[in-house]
Amino acid sequence: MVWSALCAMQQTDIMTLEEVAQYLKLQPQTVYKWAQEGQIPGAKLGKEWRFRRRILDEWVDSAIHLSKGGFNFLFESSLAAVGQKGLAREEIDKILQESVR
Repeated sequence: MVWSALCAMQQTDIMTLEEVAQYLKLQPQTVYKWAQEGQIPGAKLGKEWRFRRRILDEWVDSAIHLSKGGFNFLFESSLAAVGQKGLAREEIDKILQESVR
């Protein structure tokens, strides 16, 4: 992608299907299929799909956080934060076990 096109793409929050494919490093056909199936946040304006960069970033972030690795990261971060409050891991585990019952 040439520099001027990259700068122009960064100046707007609205993206075309092709720009989304480049941004997410996917094939345009994949983005189109996901858009048709409602798997990626976008809107069809006339015959063209449009996407908001900000919403795509949130969508990717949530997908990462909800993945097993992302969940484990959030869980361990939460444990560390609670541990800084003075609770031992065993106490946290006990509280979690009791909340599941």
